[in-house]
Amino acid sequence: MEKRLELTFLYLFLAISVGFSQDNLDYYLKAAKENNPTIKENLALTEKAGIQQNIIKAEFQSPKVFATGDINYSPLIPNKDDPKAIGYDVAVTDGGLYSGLLNILQPVFNRSTHETLSQQAKIAGESGTDKAKLTLHQLEKDVTDQYIVSYQSLNQIAFVSVLRDQLIQQKTIIEAFAARGIYKRSDILLIDIEIQNQATELSTLQAIYYRNIYALNELCGITGNGDVKLSDPQISLIVDTKQSQFLEKFRLDSLQEVYNLQAANLKYKPQFILYGNTGLQAIELAGIQRKFGVGMGIKMAIPIYDGHQKDYTKQQSDINLRVINNYRQNFIVQKSNRQQAILSELTLIEQKINIIRSKLDNYKKLIELYKNELQTGELQIINFMNIIKSYTIAQHDLTITETNKMLIINNNNYYNW
Repeated sequence: MEKRLELTFLYLFLAISVGFSQDNLDYYLKAAKENNPTIKENLALTEKAGIQQNIIKAEFQSPKVFATGDINYSPLIPNKDDPKAIGYDVAVTDGGLYSGLLNILQPVFNRSTHETLSQQAKIAGESGTDKAKLTLHQLEKDVTDQYIVSYQSLNQIAFVSVLRDQLIQQKTIIEAFAARGIYKRSDILLIDIEIQNQATELSTLQAIYYRNIYALNELCGITGNGDVKLSDPQISLIVDTKQSQFLEKFRLDSLQEVYNLQAANLKYKPQFILYGNTGLQAIELAGIQRKFGVGMGIKMAIPIYDGHQKDYTKQQSDINLRVINNYRQNFIVQKSNRQQAILSELTLIEQKINIIRSKLDNYKKLIELYKNELQTGELQIINFMNIIKSYTIAQHDLTITETNKMLIINNNNYYNW
């Protein structure tokens, strides 16, 4: 009986594959990775952080070259020689301004400023990469969970299809015996009702399977119909990792806080800028051809007092670092508890699977015996139908339990990362 059921399952899977594409878990994981917009956004943040480092280098190491020009005429009415003339003070305007300059600014003594801001941008880029990894890891778990649920639906379809076909075969035998008066028409009607029940169940399961496949497609950002046959996900248990990748987020958050504080303190550093210019500057048009020249100098700004803002900023940063560390320690405790709970649950679910399989073996043996009695007319149909229903329930329990086992293993693998 067991061998015949296994062969029937094989033929059924081959049959439902006709016209269906066959996809595995790797296909959906790859599609999800390629199509997820959040992953792309976080990787774009990393790319932008690299560009920001170039901007910082240009701001604090490269010279700035720019041109300026002014033409200003401030007349005195009636003229500048009249002591009662009306207009801007001659000492301010001298009558006008004519200039055209090429200017150069070069920041100096700012290596530490450049390195601090560059590291701040670098950590922001690493955080973007880490967020992309975390998003991908969560997406892999969600896709795998949905794949497992979809695969469970496919297995239930296969089982109910096999069971329905077996009942149809038995109905043929019972009809032959009924023609000889061994069984009644009510017996045929009884098995007919059960065949119809299995057909209804099959229709419901197919609808569930299509719904699960569409949900899987949505997670992966792909289009398509439900005409696919999923292969076994083959989920294996991953042992505990020594260094969790989840902790990288807390490390980067702490570094970001440190560099944020250093960046905030940059305004307390003395600032020096060399400058130079060349071109034309004149206050009168007369002799303007001789007013070309050059100029140079240095600008500096030295902070002296800010009302203890630097100390207050440091206190805020220390609080932020303490909060980050609290979250880190809490995660470590949660991870340990979850792993212990998962392993305990796996032990119990393995025991349950063994019990159900033992029960199914007994049901299969009993069904085989009942079939022999059916062929001799020694068995009441109602007894045969009852054992078929019990067998169906047990098989359903096995499918659900095995699915739960794969989901638990996937959950374990999610935290062991």
